[in-house]
Amino acid sequence: MQKFKKLSIVLLIALLSMGVVFGVIMQQKDVNNTMTLKASYDFSLFEHSTTTPIVSIAWGSFNESESKEYVFDLKYLGNVAGRVYWEASLPAGWTLAIKEKNHDATTYNDWLSGEGNQITGLEFGHLKNIKLILTETTATPLTSYSFTVHFYSLG
Repeated sequence: MQKFKKLSIVLLIALLSMGVVFGVIMQQKDVNNTMTLKASYDFSLFEHSTTTPIVSIAWGSFNESESKEYVFDLKYLGNVAGRVYWEASLPAGWTLAIKEKNHDATTYNDWLSGEGNQITGLEFGHLKNIKLILTETTATPLTSYSFTVHFYSLG
């Protein structure tokens, strides 16, 4: 009977230990992946269909090969027709696609980064809906990452 009590206590401790370890693993899966959005002086970024400014996105955790989308509005504040470009800073193991459309259009167009790939002809107050598609490809599991996307014009 004494052996049974000792065995029961040992099993109970083992189960509790496993529960704590499992709980820590589950807690670690909720990773804080965040993206900072920057815009030069001639653009403003807003939550989609609102006037609430946006400066960052909390993406949360990703499963392997998972993609998440986020849509926001980019407003042009320049006083002449302008061009908008973007560049991103991403750690290894991630990809980012950006799509754009006029706020009254129904489909998004791919928007490539760099000087040769731009949106042109923006007028003062003109809104574009921007869709970010962030994909985890080969990132290290249970690791927090930060990303930056910068929107700017060259005149």
